[in-house]
Amino acid sequence: MAVIIPSFAAEKTKLPAQATAKVNAQFEVKLPSNPTTGYNWIVRQLPEQVALTGMDYAQSPDCKAGMVGCGGTTTLRFKALKAGTGKLIVQYARPWEALTNEAATINIHVAE
Repeated sequence: MAVIIPSFAAEKTKLPAQATAKVNAQFEVKLPSNPTTGYNWIVRQLPEQVALTGMDYAQSPDCKAGMVGCGGTTTLRFKALKAGTGKLIVQYARPWEALTNEAATINIHVAE
């Protein structure tokens, strides 16, 4: 399962409200990003129902060879550990700057 969040600059009402997985299932959340700007996705809160198993970045296939400043997608990988509902809170920020309160929340539901 993959949840794709549009550009963080987009209206929050356009962000996905939830992701659902079954216990022991792997799932992904894909986030548009451009680390050349210094911004990265930061997990601010991880629900106890899941474990973060990986995080990587892939440049967009639309980027031509040698093109600089071209964005792509950050993929967060999770494993559903136990049934229940919790909040995944992520923020697109520069790690060396103070975090603001503006963050995206995705409700995570893990079913038996």
